[in-house]
Amino acid sequence: MRFLKFPFLVHLNIQKYLEPSELLLLSFCSLRTRALVSSMRHAPTYSVFVLDRPEVMYYSLINLPEKEKTVIIWTWKSEQMGDVKTERVKSKYIDLECKITFNKNSNTPILWCSFEDGPSRKRFATALHSHMCEVFRVEPEMQFKLSLEYMNDLPYTNTVRDVTLLDTFVNYEVVDEFFKKYHVKRAVVSLSFKDSPLKGSFQFLQVNNVIMKSAFWLKRSQFLKFDCENLVTGPSELKKRDLVAFVKQWLKGNNTKLKTLHVLSTYCVDVHTIMNKFDLSRWDPQVDKVEYNEPIYDYANQIVLTQHYLKLGQNGIVKRKSDGLRALATTFDGQFHFHVFHNEFELK
Repeated sequence: MRFLKFPFLVHLNIQKYLEPSELLLLSFCSLRTRALVSSMRHAPTYSVFVLDRPEVMYYSLINLPEKEKTVIIWTWKSEQMGDVKTERVKSKYIDLECKITFNKNSNTPILWCSFEDGPSRKRFATALHSHMCEVFRVEPEMQFKLSLEYMNDLPYTNTVRDVTLLDTFVNYEVVDEFFKKYHVKRAVVSLSFKDSPLKGSFQFLQVNNVIMKSAFWLKRSQFLKFDCENLVTGPSELKKRDLVAFVKQWLKGNNTKLKTLHVLSTYCVDVHTIMNKFDLSRWDPQVDKVEYNEPIYDYANQIVLTQHYLKLGQNGIVKRKSDGLRALATTFDGQFHFHVFHNEFELK
């Protein structure tokens, strides 16, 4: 390969102008090219596996929530490839024969692999992620975006930083199986179905950080069973009596982990009915400053209210007798916000 005969600084200068997908293919060429790509100053980032259709998986780099750059696609569909010849993709963790084409719009490489069974696909996905961690400084914690029909093709791991659940036709038992198998730190729900499979899932209620872009399926009985640190919902059909019941439950000491609850209801949130149910003291923003930790802020900063908006709504402080914890309760433009002031604010 003539490229390798160039001086090291020339290599680095050329690589600056290559797309991540091009750098990835270059790193597959040999151990020397792998070392060259690895020597670049890659900014630490996260990645996400996307499975939203049968027999296809996407691997993307992600710097900001919902800002993804797909670097490679692989598929195990059986298709006639004409004159496309078979290539050998080989690295420290990967040794694979496949055919390579490129997406005509994005120029993203597509690997056509003859995976005959699920374990082979899982091993390849796991090996690819290990390669990306070592060569591109990708963080080891995995992130998934998927329809749960395809969960059996996910790579091997125990802990998942984020999972985004897309529309699916599975039942709640499959949802429970998924959350038993993977320790999920944060779940972002994009399900649009009113008859959601999450409705009957117990394991989903135990996820520490839950962000739902819409929650029309969420009813009072399940709402009161959430045992999490942060719960944010987009439009829902929760009523004022449901919100009052949640706060009363917290005051009894049933939820010791809660940090932030934010609910957007399609019903009119009657400020006086809710706020007059509790013995509220005046909120001093200089004393009780509202701060959000990472699991809620970076995904929900367009939903969660800033201190400026919190002051505009009717608000007050409620205090729990059992442990002295204090929380800010506020309503604003059909939104109900409940933020607990813990003694120590921790970033997780």
